[in-house]
Amino acid sequence: MRYRYHLLIFIIVVTVLCFLMVSCASGENPANTETGNIADDSETGNDAEPQETDKDSETMPVNDSDVESDEPPVETEPDTETMPDTEPEPIPEPEPEVDRRAEHIYEAHPELTPVNYDSPSLLPISEDMGMDYLDQFTFLCESPTYWIWPYGLLKDGEETKKVWTGPEGTCTLAFLEGYEIRDPYDGGLRTIPEAIALHKPDHVIIALGLNGIAFMDEEWFTQEYEDLLNDIWANSPDTVIVLMSMYPVSKAYSDQGMITNSMITAGNSWILKIAEKYGLGYIDAYSCLLGEDGNAIESLIKPDGFHPNYDGLVLILDYIRTHALIED
Repeated sequence: MRYRYHLLIFIIVVTVLCFLMVSCASGENPANTETGNIADDSETGNDAEPQETDKDSETMPVNDSDVESDEPPVETEPDTETMPDTEPEPIPEPEPEVDRRAEHIYEAHPELTPVNYDSPSLLPISEDMGMDYLDQFTFLCESPTYWIWPYGLLKDGEETKKVWTGPEGTCTLAFLEGYEIRDPYDGGLRTIPEAIALHKPDHVIIALGLNGIAFMDEEWFTQEYEDLLNDIWANSPDTVIVLMSMYPVSKAYSDQGMITNSMITAGNSWILKIAEKYGLGYIDAYSCLLGEDGNAIESLIKPDGFHPNYDGLVLILDYIRTHALIED
C-alpha cells in the first residue's frame, strides 16, 4: 500500500515536469495574436535565417545614377535666368583721327588763322568712300571748284548734273540774292531756291566765299552764308549740307592780287563757326593744297595762282572721299 502511494506521487511529478517542459518548448517563439507580427530575433536571441522577400509584391526605390544605360547623357539647357551675365563688355570704337597735316605750317606762319582742330564739325579721316559717296553730292560752287565739271572728274564726266554755278562758271557769295545759276539738267537759268525746289538734291557741298573775301567782313559774310542755308532748307528740308573751306592761292597770285591767304584762312574760320552753329560737317580742303611756305603748292594751281589745276582738284576730291560725312 505504501509502495503504491509512492509510485503515484512519482507519476504525478513526472507528468507535471513533462507538461512544464512541453509548455516552455512551445512558448520560445510565441505568435503575437494581437498584432500578427513575428517577435524580433534580437530580443529572443535566435540566429534566424534572413527571409526572402517577394520581389513581385514589393517595389524598391531605384536611384537613376545607379542604372547603367547605353544612351548618351542628355544635355540640359542652362538656366538663363540664374546664370550670371558673362558676356564681355564691347570694346569702344577708337576716336576718329583728326587730320593735322597743316598744323606745323600754321605754327610757322602766324599771319594765317589756324584750323580749330577741336571743332566737332571738322570731318576727321575716314576710309576711302569711293565714287559712289562722291556722287551723292551736288557742288554749289564758284570758279575754283567749277573746273571739276569741264575736267570730267565726277561720275558722269562732262555730262554731270552735280555742279551748280553761274553761266559764267562762277558766282559771288555777296550777290546771291536773285542771282540765276545755270541749271545743268536743262541748261536754263534759275535762282538757287528755284533749282533746289525743283531738284531737291540729297546732299550739297557749298564751296563759296573766295569771290568777295577781299571786301566782306565777318558779319556780312556770315549773314550771306546763313541766308543761303535757309534758302536751301526752306525749299528742300531733307537736303544734307556740308560746308567746304576756300582754297589757298599760290605765291604767283598773292604777289599781285587783292586776296591773301591771311584773308582766306580768316574766312575759313568763319565758315567753320557757321558749321558748328548749325551742326554741319566741315571739309578742310585748304590744308591739302597748302605748302610749307604758307601758300598753295605751285604744282597744284593753274598759272594764274588762283584756280586749282587738274591734279589739285583730283587731290581735293580724294580728300572729300577720305574725310567722309558718316551719317547715322
